Amino acid sequence: MTTKMSCRLSFVCVLISIGIAPAANAYSVADLKTLMTTNKCVGCDLSGVDLSNKKLVNADLQAANLIGANLTGTNFANANLGGANLTGSSVTNTNFTGATLQAASLVNVNFVNTNLTGTDLSYGNLVSTNFSSAILTRTDLSSANLALANFTGVNLSTTSLIRANLAGAIGVKVTSPVDEASTTIINRPRLYRLPFGLGRPKRLLPGGTR
Repeated sequence: MTTKMSCRLSFVCVLISIGIAPAANAYSVADLKTLMTTNKCVGCDLSGVDLSNKKLVNADLQAANLIGANLTGTNFANANLGGANLTGSSVTNTNFTGATLQAASLVNVNFVNTNLTGTDLSYGNLVSTNFSSAILTRTDLSSANLALANFTGVNLSTTSLIRANLAGAIGVKVTSPVDEASTTIINRPRLYRLPFGLGRPKRLLPGGTR
């Protein structure tokens, strides 16, 4: 056994002995530092990170990995999280006002007291998401996968659900077919494209895959 390996094992043993287990979702410390200093970290790994109550207004986190992250009380107003993966993250009391989460993955997320006013969630993967206590004023959910989502008690009068998958969703009534020629249709779906420098631009599929 090399000295380097021995040191690593010893460090892990110390963590376990004092009751701290190594994180299953280990985020990149360098990526977290970049975000905190520049308010930008495109495509970075922040899985399992604790960003609770942080102010990340106008942050650029496109295509970021935020699986299992603690985002409780975080202010993401006008932030760009297009194509990000937030599956399993905690978004209680989180502010997404005016934020872009186009083609993002938020499977089985509970939006307790979450502000989604003017948020772009089009093309998102939001299967089994609970919106029952969220604010969805002028929220764009067009072409999103909302199968089994819960909209109980939510005011959807200004919410765009154009071409969304509502199979098994509760608390929402699908009325007559949409007239695509109508000038009253709001928030028409858009294609999310990768920012310059991340490869050839292409549409991101729901869930953040490219």
